[in-house]
Amino acid sequence: MLPYRWLALSTILFPTEKAISCVFDADIELYGQVSYVHKKASSWEIGGEDPYSSDNSYNDVALKYQNRCELIENKLNLNINAYGLAYSSYKDTGNFEQDNQHVKLLLNQFSLSYQLSDTLSLDTGKLKNNDGLFYLKSPTALLNNYYAGFKPTRIHDSAMDQIYSESFWGISLTQDTEDYSLAITVAPKLTEIDERYVSSSNWSSLERSNSRERYLFRYTDYHFKDHTPTVSLGLGDAVSIAFSNSYNITQQLTMNAEIAWHNKQQWHHLNRENAQLVQNYLFPNDLYQIKKKDGFEIALGMQYTSDRFSQFGFEYYYQSEGYSKQQWNEQKNLIQFLNRTTNFEPLDSAFDSYKYLMASEIYNTSSQGNLTGKHYINSYASILMADQSTIKPYVVMNLVDKSTVSGITYTKPFNIRTQQVDIYTGIYAALGRNDSEFGLFGETVGTYVGFNYHF
Repeated sequence: MLPYRWLALSTILFPTEKAISCVFDADIELYGQVSYVHKKASSWEIGGEDPYSSDNSYNDVALKYQNRCELIENKLNLNINAYGLAYSSYKDTGNFEQDNQHVKLLLNQFSLSYQLSDTLSLDTGKLKNNDGLFYLKSPTALLNNYYAGFKPTRIHDSAMDQIYSESFWGISLTQDTEDYSLAITVAPKLTEIDERYVSSSNWSSLERSNSRERYLFRYTDYHFKDHTPTVSLGLGDAVSIAFSNSYNITQQLTMNAEIAWHNKQQWHHLNRENAQLVQNYLFPNDLYQIKKKDGFEIALGMQYTSDRFSQFGFEYYYQSEGYSKQQWNEQKNLIQFLNRTTNFEPLDSAFDSYKYLMASEIYNTSSQGNLTGKHYINSYASILMADQSTIKPYVVMNLVDKSTVSGITYTKPFNIRTQQVDIYTGIYAALGRNDSEFGLFGETVGTYVGFNYHF
């Protein structure tokens, strides 16, 4: 409760009447969606059964509230961006898909912005993350947090893509001039993760956002005509140095590049020694760990914008800490070992517990925006049609095991009297062998249709 009290204490100082009138002058949107998901059998078994439902349907609903209240003219603003989420499923979900709750509040932004001068501003409260230049994975995004939505389902409207990653409580001092931008951000450690073997969607909001101590220094230079270089330094629980550049080759063609060095691993890796202990019927407390081992990431990409403002992009991503083929096979072999049935209940129960732990660790790695391999490509497009509808296809491939994640969404806006309604529909798939990254939890094909109503 500490961050909420911290912000609430400050609001006592603000003009109450002005704040109340502002609250009702907000951007409110209603989302509704129906989806169907088909899964093939996965590599996992719990109690001799697949921990995922093979076919299921979901009903999702979300209510968005967004506001920017000017509490002191040209000086102090209150920024609010919150979502109420809920879902129901047609059938019971599998053991690996279960949520502690089917209704939750997602506070994406709740901050005060104070303009200290024409170029200097101070933001405090719950702040949004900087996503970097890339859709797949940006090495310069040093404040990434965990996924905050539900496990088996999510709303696929593209406007919702950025809100599912938990934002953080902190403070940021920013100076913006015509020549440069300098930002200093503090995201303090406010709690510990009590149950790391549980999926992040079932952690508390504070565990997802502020379980690590992080400081970020970011400098962007605007002196160059066609280049926008940025240097970032991350300190705290880990040390990271990152560099990015956006190069406008022409007015319509842009090349992006990012590189980052880290003094320790960014996500939990399977510990080979502990995995071998389990296969020798010795039972360690943990199977995964982060080692203090140097690593680096590289991302390269091109993006083209047409005369009609359609976008087409291609990205390549590499990380040195991604699993090698041998390391991935060690994880696969451990899953196969734990799937065996001994008919000795205490041992079978222990094996199931380790599988829950492994599945949660793998899930939490991806829920933080990480990938577990080394080489990836991503192609995407946002095609604007003459009737203002959009088509957004994408394909992501792990270049080592050839598994893929792909999808396409079609969105069509309608005007009903004075209000706007967006209708969208799409399909997505995660395909690959049972021992591949995107096929590890079973090949998946899903389809959805939904709406976004603007009040």
